Amino acid sequence: MNSIAKPSLFRGIGIGETAVYGKIRFIGEKKPAPERKSRGAAAEKREFDAALTQARAETSALYRKTLAAAGKEAASIFEIHEMLLCDPDFIDLVHSGISKGLSAPDAVREAGESLAGIFEGLEDEYLSARAADMRDISSRVCSIITGGEDEREGDGSPEIIVCRDLTPGDTVKLDTERVAGFVTFAGSVNSHTAILARAMDIPALIRAEEFGPELDGAPAILDAQAASLSVNPTPEEMLKLAESLQRREAERSRLRTLAALPAVTKSGRRIALYANIGSTAEAEAAYRAGAEGIGLFRSEFLFIGRDDLPGEEEQFEAYRDVASLFADRAGPVVIRTLDIGADKSLPALRLDAEENPALGMRGIRLCLSRPELFRTQIRAILRASAYGKTAIMLPMITCSDEIARTKRIISEEKNRLRFEEVAFDESIGLGIMIETPAAAIMAHELARECDFFSVGTNDLFQYTLAADRQNHRLAYLEEGGVEPVMRLIKLASEGIHSAGEDKWLGICGEMAADVKLTETLLAAGADELSVSPPYLSRIKDRVRGID
Repeated sequence: MNSIAKPSLFRGIGIGETAVYGKIRFIGEKKPAPERKSRGAAAEKREFDAALTQARAETSALYRKTLAAAGKEAASIFEIHEMLLCDPDFIDLVHSGISKGLSAPDAVREAGESLAGIFEGLEDEYLSARAADMRDISSRVCSIITGGEDEREGDGSPEIIVCRDLTPGDTVKLDTERVAGFVTFAGSVNSHTAILARAMDIPALIRAEEFGPELDGAPAILDAQAASLSVNPTPEEMLKLAESLQRREAERSRLRTLAALPAVTKSGRRIALYANIGSTAEAEAAYRAGAEGIGLFRSEFLFIGRDDLPGEEEQFEAYRDVASLFADRAGPVVIRTLDIGADKSLPALRLDAEENPALGMRGIRLCLSRPELFRTQIRAILRASAYGKTAIMLPMITCSDEIARTKRIISEEKNRLRFEEVAFDESIGLGIMIETPAAAIMAHELARECDFFSVGTNDLFQYTLAADRQNHRLAYLEEGGVEPVMRLIKLASEGIHSAGEDKWLGICGEMAADVKLTETLLAAGADELSVSPPYLSRIKDRVRGID
């Protein structure tokens, strides 16, 4: 329990914009269960196999929960965990350890640490970052076998979780009815945990100044905007917090009134404000929040977390439902074609292992190499376009040849639909993602081949800086990376707009949801901003306040 009554202030990096009150719950490092003797190889293997099956089911459930609540970007980490839980090297190592006389939990720990060590030794930043994921999934399997750790019940009052770091799984499982916020001593502003915190609207303080468990149970105020944690706050601070919470609720009420208003700057410049979605549930939330269209429909959600591939009819119904929902809105439903590869894989596709997957077969490259898979999706999107304004967007484009090959496929599938007398929008739009410096630099030429562009700032950031944004050791590059990315966006905008007045440029990555960057993005030439549904009102408010 808390043994220090004097006020203390700790600084860090704030995630979110609000202040919350709660008692510190210091969960510290997870302690492994004590070693136990093997009860026989057959019994231990059965126990491991049962735990592995449960871990896979839990991970799949976490993926679906996160996808519905926070979107595709936030849920992507659980795709990686699903792959690792199916990794034959991991399973073989555990079985081998059990055969040598280890208990199931000891064999899992040994295998997980062995593979994590291999990942850490790799030069590729993406692959080396998988070490933490390996430790996370092995810890989860061990916890299932041993029955997990006992948790303090608490007294029902709000809590502020404090720990070295939170895994994405831990973050998603946080009871938001009880947990007001969390503090970590490690992490990065673009880590999966930080993305989840923003998407779930949980204020957090990461890379905070360290303190020990002697403050466990102490009352504290976590102010994400001020990037601080005030322990044992003074009466004056508590009064300020109460006033802040009143202002917060009043602000939320005011923002809700903006749903029906257009996103227009004070000087009269009209900005299209769309939503990023990964499911029909998110589409409904976006509609209620006043989105004028869908700027990024991540179609992968139909493919991931299953052993087979969705057929044309299943895809058509999902796309049709969203197109119909937004049929009365001004903007289109932009459906990004299957973006698989790099850190996202599909067991049903049986993709070859690559030495550097982030630079390999992903996005449009993979789709063009699997034409039947691609044609099925194109047909489904074309058919859905008869029910509302719809557009096709291609990921990971780097040259005009990829657009030309795609246009030939679209043309052929249109001809087949005409022959079959199936309705579709003859003028359906075609756009591309700008995710590489090559696409930004060549935008003036690529604009001849398509109707619109959308900047995926997450990938453009890491490809420009050659830095995996999930790697906390490279977090120091985050602030300095904004300027080169903005220059590429401005260069792309100039090339796109010089190609014709009907061409437009959107932003659909994390930068679009940052109100501090809104004016800069508009100055760089963005015509449209696409964000997760929870951010629509605050971005619209920011746009309407720009003179």
